[in-house]
Amino acid sequence: VIIEMVRFKEIHEVDIINRTITVGPGVINLRITEHVNADGYHYAPDPSSQKACTIGGNVAENAGGPHTLKYGVTVNHVLGLEMVLADGELVTLGANHFGQPGPDLLGLVTGSEGTFGIITKITCRLMPNPEKAVTMLGIYKSVREACESVSNIIGQGIIPAAVEMLDKIIIYAVEKALKPGFPLDAEAVLIVELDGLSDGLDAEANVVEKLLKDSGAITVKRALDEAERAKIWRARKEAFGAIGQISPSYYVQDGVIPRSKLPEVLDEIAEIAKKSGLTVANVFHAGDGNLHPLILYDYGNQQEVEKAHAIGEEILSSCIRYGGSLSGEHGIGIEKAEWMSELYSGNSLDNMQNVRAFFNPENLLNP
Repeated sequence: VIIEMVRFKEIHEVDIINRTITVGPGVINLRITEHVNADGYHYAPDPSSQKACTIGGNVAENAGGPHTLKYGVTVNHVLGLEMVLADGELVTLGANHFGQPGPDLLGLVTGSEGTFGIITKITCRLMPNPEKAVTMLGIYKSVREACESVSNIIGQGIIPAAVEMLDKIIIYAVEKALKPGFPLDAEAVLIVELDGLSDGLDAEANVVEKLLKDSGAITVKRALDEAERAKIWRARKEAFGAIGQISPSYYVQDGVIPRSKLPEVLDEIAEIAKKSGLTVANVFHAGDGNLHPLILYDYGNQQEVEKAHAIGEEILSSCIRYGGSLSGEHGIGIEKAEWMSELYSGNSLDNMQNVRAFFNPENLLNP
């Protein structure tokens, strides 16, 4: 039985004074920002799929997005929810503000992938729009140097709103599909965005620009207006779709690694791809080490299908070996369940099952 929540798409209440909005789980992520933008607010978590993904799905996976480096993931922006348990009981978790006493059941449910209950309403917090944003594009002749730039920026105590990386394969795909003006001879580009109060932001941008150049960027370009900024972000957020220009199929992974290990892991992914004979493209949230390697293959070729799965497993193994995790925002699901024992002890896994059994004793929800 599939329970589809797409028709739960009502915006129930907007409270601008208290900066909250209550919506159904079928509401599209981007619709929240569109609904309150005229009042000077937005919903911060912005997955690349925000034109299509729902808030209910975001809560189930604890989704992130480019701007969660500074603003946090879904769990940092959900204040309360209404949920139907497996036995039909309707419960409310959280409220319209943070700081509820007792165990953080709201945080526990966020990211539980539909195994604890069926969410029917969600109260999100709204963020004021920043006074100003400065969006920069660092152009590199080396993926390693682009990766090293990320830690250099944050090591200076600067937390950008977003730091995203695209390698040369993604650059070629987005240029073919969208023509944002990225240089085709670059090995990688970094999108770095700073936002906040106007005062001091340009000075901070100058510091970041120097750090990028000191780390190997040949050129650093700034978006001169909102149209240029939108063009850069469209290229990043539609990068997955642009892959259709160069490959009939792709298989994406979602491992997370410590930010300082980006150079080593990206080198390793390149070696894995070279050994396999398939192409692996990289576009990801560099600021928090959330990788999204796209393994390009032909779904009609069984040998390539098997190779793609094997490459995915090697990449996950590499993430774990470098002190990372199996997923940043796409979830564990069925695919990665067997890998959980590589990351957690038997006792920890038993505790997770006990928590799930408390909410879902008959194993009815996403068994």
